[in-house]
Amino acid sequence: MEKERRRRFKKGINFLVLVLVFGVLSMGVIFASSQSIDSSALVTYGFLKKQVDQLKAYIDNKINELDKKIKDTNISSEQAQDISKLQSQLANLSSEIEKLKLQTAQLDAKLKNISSSSGVKKGDFIYTKGYEVIKVSKGKTILFDASTEFVVRVGKAATYMPKGATIIDLTSAKDVGANQQLLFNHFYLVARSDGRGFKALDDVWVIVNGGYKIK
Repeated sequence: MEKERRRRFKKGINFLVLVLVFGVLSMGVIFASSQSIDSSALVTYGFLKKQVDQLKAYIDNKINELDKKIKDTNISSEQAQDISKLQSQLANLSSEIEKLKLQTAQLDAKLKNISSSSGVKKGDFIYTKGYEVIKVSKGKTILFDASTEFVVRVGKAATYMPKGATIIDLTSAKDVGANQQLLFNHFYLVARSDGRGFKALDDVWVIVNGGYKIK
């Protein structure tokens, strides 16, 4: 009976360690995948920070539970050694989580810096720093400055421009006139700043490189 009880005790300890190690490794993968900061990084950071905080609290709670068991329960020397090993492993995991929390703080600082530095306004236009994802709400019109590139990712959009003007579809190697529906994932170029752009028939998400204004 005593051997069976010890066997189950060890099995429970090993399972707990595996769960905790898997949790920390998963956080590392999530953090690594977020190093190329893009429009989804905010979601990734929020999820990571929540999981790190929850796991830290869980480990601290387990350490406290083990301390209480050691004080309140008569246990064998073999069980005491197992508990001591587990406490050491938990302490190491707690240290790793502190490192992850520091990394998430650094990522948060990067995201805030990107958020504050993007979208520089000059005159009527806002200029992106590289390719940025912009939302154009349904019914709104976005106009582009000369030499601006854009790609429609989500939603329906119809070209909007002065009579006789066109937008260059670089993907299809042709010009697109007024009131034409833009194609998803096609690479477009605006040659002149004379009111060329598109009207959002739905909520539209578009990747823009250059100047734009929404009205």
